Amino acid sequence: MLLSWMCFFIGSSIICFRSTMRAGWAVLLVAYTLAFVTGMVSVIGIAWLLLIAGALYAASRLHGWQQVAAHLIFTVLALLLFKHKLPGFNNLLVFDKIKLSSDAAPYTMYLNLDKPFLGFILFTCFTCFGFTGYAHQPNVKILFKAAALPLLTITSLCLGIGFILHFIAWEPKLPPNSWIWVLNNLLLVAICEEAFFRGYLQGIMGRKFFKEKYSPIALFITAVLFGAAHTSGGPVLMLLAFVAGSGYGWAYYKGGIFAAILAHFLFNVLHFFLFTYPMAA
Repeated sequence: MLLSWMCFFIGSSIICFRSTMRAGWAVLLVAYTLAFVTGMVSVIGIAWLLLIAGALYAASRLHGWQQVAAHLIFTVLALLLFKHKLPGFNNLLVFDKIKLSSDAAPYTMYLNLDKPFLGFILFTCFTCFGFTGYAHQPNVKILFKAAALPLLTITSLCLGIGFILHFIAWEPKLPPNSWIWVLNNLLLVAICEEAFFRGYLQGIMGRKFFKEKYSPIALFITAVLFGAAHTSGGPVLMLLAFVAGSGYGWAYYKGGIFAAILAHFLFNVLHFFLFTYPMAA
């Protein structure tokens, strides 16, 4: 099981780049094979993943109403996978209702096998769609510059709203085994969510429907959907996710998908280590 998750983390970290995409898929195939052998994913789960990949592949090859239908099927299945509504996956429970600080709500975390698959196939299709924004490896300096202002803005807004509504408080901490949270949040959360919401919905579908390279309408709609996907914390978390999603969309337009991932990950890191996480009890 440990080897399987090592492969998932390694595969996720290298599949995002064109030059290492094939190597990433080789590692991920090993990871899913090990997950199947150990019972973490069943035949039904594999079938769902193949169906979702097939729908996205069809959407990249078909035209007219058939392409629209394929995109619709992929989007519906992707949202179900995102919310863990498709059967066949036994995600690994890592933190079970632990309290990271005295007045925090209980926190549960899984290492997911289902949702990250969206990021894997979408980064693969970014190459054929031409939406990566980079010919080779991204420039770190450019990424930080693109993510800095959106990150500063959403941090100020979200923390301000969170404090006013007593959703969070200032609580610096270094929880045990936090390195697992960091790896999971970067490689299996931020990458996946940004690939789907910013790369696919805001980027690919936004250009298709609104015929603009940088559509504010696409950014707004994607942020609304991102907020709607965070129902676990109630209306306040949905509002904060909408604000954060708007910032990630802004970073995406400024520096591409990697800038959105960077802003997403750094915001989550600030929240996790410096404030009440996931929210006040």
